[in-house]
Amino acid sequence: LHFGVGKGSFGSDKLLDNIRTVVEEIHNMKPEMYGRKGKKPSKNAPYVLRAHVTATQGKGIRVDLRTVDPAGKFYMGEPE
Repeated sequence: LHFGVGKGSFGSDKLLDNIRTVVEEIHNMKPEMYGRKGKKPSKNAPYVLRAHVTATQGKGIRVDLRTVDPAGKFYMGEPE
């Protein structure tokens, strides 16, 4: 999935709020049982495989997946 979450003129709080809203919506739409192509469906299969943040013409920065899982203790925070 590719989507815009804000503009350069937005403050960091507004950008984080937009990212949080998008991530929560993606996880709310997650089916009960899912699986990758060629794999058996499972509840515990990883739903988000990779996440990156980038400017329109900039280089992407890989995101620690523990920070984009709403059920995780590091959600939208700093991992240890």
